[in-house]
Amino acid sequence: MGTLERESAMPRTRETLDLEELVITLYAALDDALTEAGIATRDGKLVPRPGPAPDVDDREVLCLAVLQELLGFESDHGFYQWFESNACLQQLFPRRLTRPNWADRRALLTPLVERLSQAFCALDGEESPPFSSSTRIRSMSAARSEPAARNVSADWPRTAIAHP
Repeated sequence: MGTLERESAMPRTRETLDLEELVITLYAALDDALTEAGIATRDGKLVPRPGPAPDVDDREVLCLAVLQELLGFESDHGFYQWFESNACLQQLFPRRLTRPNWADRRALLTPLVERLSQAFCALDGEESPPFSSSTRIRSMSAARSEPAARNVSADWPRTAIAHP
């Protein structure tokens, strides 16, 4: 069998995820990482704080915060505008925070990211997390909001979520 025949006989891997697949995969991976890190949610809160259960579960905010980083948005405002105009995300996350509350909750959950990054590595048996901002996303609306072109995967464990 020649080289071309061998290459064409090999199964082709998909190099892109659509946005819905990425979000669902990310949410499930975060749930596994939370379990691996021994972090439990109580009344929708991953970080203990006074008050009633939040309308939007911390796991949802955490998933969106990591998505913000993976897509390279450098500001909460830019990500929030894109999120609000994205029909797929609105279906996946029907309960939403106001923009200022989004930024506050994302900042509150920032300390969890390093622990979760380490849990990702333990789950995957790798030295780096299984996701990177170079994962290609098919989304025309994401392109219009112009997320940052930088690759943050190399420094994910230290700064998985950009500080406002």
